[in-house]
Amino acid sequence: MANETTYAAILSAGGRVTKVLSALLHQSLYDPTGLRAKMNFVPRAGMSSDTTNVTKVTRGAVMAAASSETSGGFSNTLVTTGNYDLTVARYGLVMKPSDLFNITGGAFDVNYMLGILTESLELTLTDLCCGLFANIAGNVGTSGADMTVDDFCDALYYLNLKNNQRDGVSAVLHAQQVNDLIESIRGEGGPMQWRTDAQGLLTMPGVGFVGQFMGVQVIQSDSVPTANAAADRAGCMFAPGAFSYTLADVASMDPMINPADVVVATPEMFVERVRDGANALTSFIANAYPGVAEAEDLRGVRITTDA
Repeated sequence: MANETTYAAILSAGGRVTKVLSALLHQSLYDPTGLRAKMNFVPRAGMSSDTTNVTKVTRGAVMAAASSETSGGFSNTLVTTGNYDLTVARYGLVMKPSDLFNITGGAFDVNYMLGILTESLELTLTDLCCGLFANIAGNVGTSGADMTVDDFCDALYYLNLKNNQRDGVSAVLHAQQVNDLIESIRGEGGPMQWRTDAQGLLTMPGVGFVGQFMGVQVIQSDSVPTANAAADRAGCMFAPGAFSYTLADVASMDPMINPADVVVATPEMFVERVRDGANALTSFIANAYPGVAEAEDLRGVRITTDA
């Protein structure tokens, strides 16, 4: 036989191409965990400063017995207050596709790129929150040693001694800490169990949730910082109110920016377009002004264990 029309022959002659681009995208593994829901939102106050000062008030005063039936004999009680600051600052992310990138099309296009840009705000808030774990004064765990159930319990005991309620407590841990904790739980018996059943999942704890243990939601994040010259990871167990965040309102940037150059606009962030016609490039710049702070130190405890 001769002169058969085969794929190999036509490919070598230019009638076929080696590969075609799939209409579907494979999303590589990454950590989309967001911690916004675990922080208190504080609305920005006023327009004359980049810093919002939040007053903290200590409650729990009790009455004293009267000195007699007809006289009080009471002394004044001072209400104790404190404060913390939430300072907003600019955070941004820039991507610069070329005209030819857009013209050639495909599943990975400019719209997909805009999705990556808008997602960046949630991940930024997570990074900022985890970056504050090192500031927490209380610490449990042993440097260089794997995380154990004992470390987890020590964190709970610490929070309990500081008058934190169990409801709503979360533990944000690195993947290695989660693995070590599960390994330690495997050796426990009785009612002390790792809970990932349907009932626990129905609470809709959000992305990053890996299980519930002793009433605590365990959240895994690769934003958990290193400690002790990167030999350890410093996770954190905390009650509601430990961390707060705010976001400057950027819904309307007129007259600073031409509305035609804003491709995404929300009260929390905007993406603007900057054209470089001479080089056939277009920059897409995501902008946001978040502020994250440790609101109350006694509501959290670091868990420092082997990385």
